[in-house]
Amino acid sequence: MYIDKYFAGSKSIDLFQKYKFILLTLVGFIASFLISHSSFALAPNPGAVCSADFSQGSLTNADYSSLASAVNTNNYVTVAGNAAGSIPLQIRMNTVESSTNTQLSNFGVITAGGLNAINIRRTFPNNTAFTDINLDFRNSITSQPIFLTNVALSAFDIDYANSNGNTFDDLVQITGVNEAGATITGAFQPIVGSNIIFDQNLQGLYTRTVNDPNCPAKDLGTQCQGSIQFSQPVTSVKIRYTNTGFLPTATNQEIDIRVDNYCYVPQYIFSGTVFDDNGGVTAAQADANNANITSGTYFNKPNYFNGRFDPTAPELGISGSTVRLVNCGNAGTVYATQPSGTGPTIGQYQFSVPISTFGANRNICLIESRTGTTYPIRTTTDNISTGFATTTYNYPNRNFGRVIPANAALVLRKAQYVNNCPATLNYSDSTLNVSGNTDPRTGFSEGGINGNIIPGQCIAYRITATNRANIDINNFVMKDVLQKQGVDGATVTSVLANPALSTTDYTTSENPAIGGNGEVKTKSLTLTARAKRDFYFNTKYGTIASNQ
Repeated sequence: MYIDKYFAGSKSIDLFQKYKFILLTLVGFIASFLISHSSFALAPNPGAVCSADFSQGSLTNADYSSLASAVNTNNYVTVAGNAAGSIPLQIRMNTVESSTNTQLSNFGVITAGGLNAINIRRTFPNNTAFTDINLDFRNSITSQPIFLTNVALSAFDIDYANSNGNTFDDLVQITGVNEAGATITGAFQPIVGSNIIFDQNLQGLYTRTVNDPNCPAKDLGTQCQGSIQFSQPVTSVKIRYTNTGFLPTATNQEIDIRVDNYCYVPQYIFSGTVFDDNGGVTAAQADANNANITSGTYFNKPNYFNGRFDPTAPELGISGSTVRLVNCGNAGTVYATQPSGTGPTIGQYQFSVPISTFGANRNICLIESRTGTTYPIRTTTDNISTGFATTTYNYPNRNFGRVIPANAALVLRKAQYVNNCPATLNYSDSTLNVSGNTDPRTGFSEGGINGNIIPGQCIAYRITATNRANIDINNFVMKDVLQKQGVDGATVTSVLANPALSTTDYTTSENPAIGGNGEVKTKSLTLTARAKRDFYFNTKYGTIASNQ
């Protein structure tokens, strides 16, 4: 801290004139010396080092301004000194005063030699009062505590005054919290040209003798610089500014703080949720046979079965799945495995691994699997390529969707129409497709056929495929096996009848000829989202023959 000094007035003007030349020469020399020996001489913290495989970071000038602006707001500041994103760091800064009588003269940013620092100026009511500056570290991706290695800090303007009505003896204590939750003290890092020592009894930094000069304020000079480094990873740091107690009183005093270094092994984070893609259609509402997409339960449900996790739908995570982090080229190479979460984190998974996990491989996939009978239907792929790149550290929202059977996308409804086997049959005739028809002898109906079918009559079928989902169904193939006497309890054999199958929907080579028995099968088709499609064919009902 800089303190102005004063001298008694000269005895006479004559004496001043006598020595004027000598004084001017001396002043000129001092000015020249100060110009050539700038008071700004911040020394590198010897503890500002990182081992191989660690990313190295330190606060930028902008970070100091952001932290000072957010002090005591309980908000975390995303740090720009993040080593190109490889250190996902946020810091929360707050202060604690031991006495309400402490005068809070300043807490802000100063600049010296183009470098910023946090300046703390206080007038303590006594020599035991203190100010704590707390720094809490958090992972900006996971919002969980982050442990940083070789955290190094420096305090400047640690000095002493006992003159001109100003008395103080700066003491700076810097501690951190390690992975075991224990409080540890930063290891002293000697600075060449510094007067600052670390006292084992006081467990802090202070100037070594009362004869050390009072340092200029806010210049980050080496002479009053004290530096430390934590030998263990820490998740928080406390800087306590107080007095040594060697002087009976304390007055106006200040120090400056810089965070010189932190190291971190970059972690690649893969996360997501295994979720129920029901779009808000609950299990109680779900109905596997409900093909109505124009009103009711499945109407206007844009989040239902859309392959996206929509928590506002609301959609929830589901437990019971397993997610594996694997080599895309060889899924047998599993780097990590995790079950989908339960409780507050239901359905969630997260992997955090260093790049050494993958060896030389850079083709990384996530595979979700499930045992049992719950949520058997997928709404997304089971294998997601992460798109891994060594310069990208966060891979969120790799989600896997599933639904219960009652919320399946596809609904198939079968209607029948008894006819006399005409050579042509207009399947789309409106009189044959009356909604709610209960008599299959007058048109297509999902009702049963009353009375006997006369051998030689025909039964036409309309199979309606409804895609209730908000995504297309690809590679859809509709199959229906014509009944055959003696198979599954059938007493007669039915054969394919005219009119010929539509070439739009069917391939001739894959279906029975007219008069033949077998499986009726459509082409591989796409059923567009939120749409219906009808498939027709006609069959001739066979005769009972006990000798067949």
